Amino acid sequence: MAEALAREDVSHQITQKGAVSRPEIEGDIMLKAICKNLVWMAVPLGLAMGCAANRNTTTAEAQYGPVPTLTPTSGEPEQRIYSTPVMADVDAPPPGASAANWGVAESIRQKLTSDPTLAPLGSSLIAEVGKDNVVTLRGVVPTEDEQKRVRDTIASVPGVNGVNDEQLKIGKFQGDGKLDTNQ
Repeated sequence: MAEALAREDVSHQITQKGAVSRPEIEGDIMLKAICKNLVWMAVPLGLAMGCAANRNTTTAEAQYGPVPTLTPTSGEPEQRIYSTPVMADVDAPPPGASAANWGVAESIRQKLTSDPTLAPLGSSLIAEVGKDNVVTLRGVVPTEDEQKRVRDTIASVPGVNGVNDEQLKIGKFQGDGKLDTNQ
């Protein structure tokens, strides 16, 4: 017991002479951590409050001065780099296509889109208008009845002079890209 009292006296004497005891060191570290955390929280809050406090509540309209007149930098005549936009006719045939063939092709497109059972979404039906307005049908249809219905519908379009459906196959596409024909 006397040794314990002697140790306390020695530790007390060391602290009185300028050395710091362990609980005081831990307290200082804790105090530094708390202060550091307070600073990290206070800085963004202070900035946010300062930014919010500096906002004006009055509205002002922008005022523009006189528009400066630009002078040319060369003596060359003015040239337009980009042409002015011209409103193109949406129904105009593309370059290289005749107006008659384009009109027949548009009539076929309208006929196919008005009846979704003729060429459903994902269908591979292609109708190509050739010379003399003869339509060539390509792709795949599920049955012979469907092939006949597509051929008759296309033949009924005004301006169609004939229908070639030799390239219109009957069958179904399988998942691996192969055609399962019913023949």
